[in-house]
Amino acid sequence: MASDRVAPVIIRVSAGSTNQRADELIRRDVFVAGTHINLFARIRNASGGVSIMPVNSIHWFRKGLRLHDNPALLEAIKGSDTLRCVYFLDPWFAGASNRGVNRWRFLLQCLEDLDSSLRKLNSRLFVIRGQPANIFPRLFKEWKVSRLTFECDSEPFGKERDAAIKKLASEAGVEVIGKISHTLYDLDRIVEQNGGQPPLTYKRFQTLVSGMEPPEPPLEPLTRELMGNCVTPVSENHREKYGVPLLDELGFDTETLPPTVWPGGESEALMRLERHLGPESSTAWQENFERPKMNSSPLLASPLGLSPYLRLAACPAACSTTNSPNSTRR
Repeated sequence: MASDRVAPVIIRVSAGSTNQRADELIRRDVFVAGTHINLFARIRNASGGVSIMPVNSIHWFRKGLRLHDNPALLEAIKGSDTLRCVYFLDPWFAGASNRGVNRWRFLLQCLEDLDSSLRKLNSRLFVIRGQPANIFPRLFKEWKVSRLTFECDSEPFGKERDAAIKKLASEAGVEVIGKISHTLYDLDRIVEQNGGQPPLTYKRFQTLVSGMEPPEPPLEPLTRELMGNCVTPVSENHREKYGVPLLDELGFDTETLPPTVWPGGESEALMRLERHLGPESSTAWQENFERPKMNSSPLLASPLGLSPYLRLAACPAACSTTNSPNSTRR
């Protein structure tokens, strides 16, 4: 039986096609890679002709600063003609925040690494200064956006923010797709199964998830092959308009800044994860546990530490279950 999943498909109708032929192309049901697709999107212009609008997608990075195991990012490219990956950064917040310079340096390094990875796919990261609610309406019009994707946020502030953006997207006729990937399980479902209250003990949490389906295996990273004909429009002044800012541009004093202790980025996170779970994991674990004996300072970075990478989801949580043959047991 055919699946009920609907995937976007672009049909290009030549200028010489008749309206009747165009309607037939659009109305018909087709099977693509075993998936049943009903083609229904069409716009009839003033002269009575039929045109198929291009699919322009935005993927909104918040946490989830990675290309590996990012289902929302993969949704963004399905059937899309263009893809723009955006990250919102409020310069005022950097100066008013009580976060230290090292945390900001880690974030900016994560963004630089993400932009570098996207460049290898002939794409770029668009770092936009300002608040999403103030800027998205303009981007929807300027970029003629038809789809917005992002990784679902389970925190109260994130939920409130996302609800406001969904409303703006709906008013602009933009499809919104959110995917759960920051956590292995749907936290709202866990709370629901616990009578509307969060579990207060780890044992109770284990009891709840034991009755749920196991987490989905990690998805493949975004590649040029998956991008297909989807492109990212990049202007010559991209660096000036949408580049990752420097620390001093955000008002931080960098003259006396000490060397980096925690290098930010998905690339660094994946290397640490490989040391955790790769062929030499036993040696790495031994080094990690013997390090405190050599130096009692809790401020020194562990060679296997993953906490900041998991916090910004530069390290995909699900990947830790498939990186090596023995990783599931570990």
